[in-house]
Amino acid sequence: MQELSLKSGAIFIADAHENEQRRYFWDFLQALEKGFIRTPQLFLMGDIFDLLVFEVKATHSFAKPYIKALENLASKGMQIIYLEGNHDFNLASFFDKVKVISLQNQPLSLKSHQKLEFQRAFLKNSEVEFEPQSFVFENLDGLLIAHGDIFLPKMLGFILRNLRNVFLLRFLNLLDKLSSHAIYKKILSNQNKKELFFTLQDFDKLVYQRVLRYPKHNALIVEGHYHQNFILNEKETKYINLPSFAHKRSFFVVK
Repeated sequence: MQELSLKSGAIFIADAHENEQRRYFWDFLQALEKGFIRTPQLFLMGDIFDLLVFEVKATHSFAKPYIKALENLASKGMQIIYLEGNHDFNLASFFDKVKVISLQNQPLSLKSHQKLEFQRAFLKNSEVEFEPQSFVFENLDGLLIAHGDIFLPKMLGFILRNLRNVFLLRFLNLLDKLSSHAIYKKILSNQNKKELFFTLQDFDKLVYQRVLRYPKHNALIVEGHYHQNFILNEKETKYINLPSFAHKRSFFVVK
């Protein structure tokens, strides 16, 4: 894919884990549609849904209004880039106007200015509330963005890659249909019990290891997946781990 350019006012959202009990991202989309929030560019950084897979038909019904809303926003000129996560993948067939970035095409490289300012924000009712502190990154050689489920331990990476196999997913979809969607319901039940808000000990050490595996060493790296709401802004390590949008409806904006 051609390298994209980062736009001023872009929004980055990760890990909304939307489901029937958690509809915060839907509120965000409604605020965008009504013009309460404006952005020229929206980056969905993966795991926007608790489960959305094209081959698993039981996942479609809940997501259809979201897909329609995203396509409508994109048709009005908003550039929307959806990076697949480990809970939402094989998405390209859902969209015509939204750009979908698969796991194998991550990290996605973005052109940017050498100096960028990011600010943490929260969706309050239908408006955006900003934290007073912003984070300025300088001497950048662009951005590299990914959901975060790359550069994983070999066995875990192998499992996650193979879960995206179309033939395996079609077989699982058949089993799910024959079981009256027991598999789908069990996955969602487990997800509802999952703790989304936690702190990983020594996360900075993991970040240093991950940054070394990215192709550009002077780029700002932005990831989701880990839900850590964590920033490193050092001479040789410039990194943002986005918060889970499900936590306080928080996200980042390029100022």
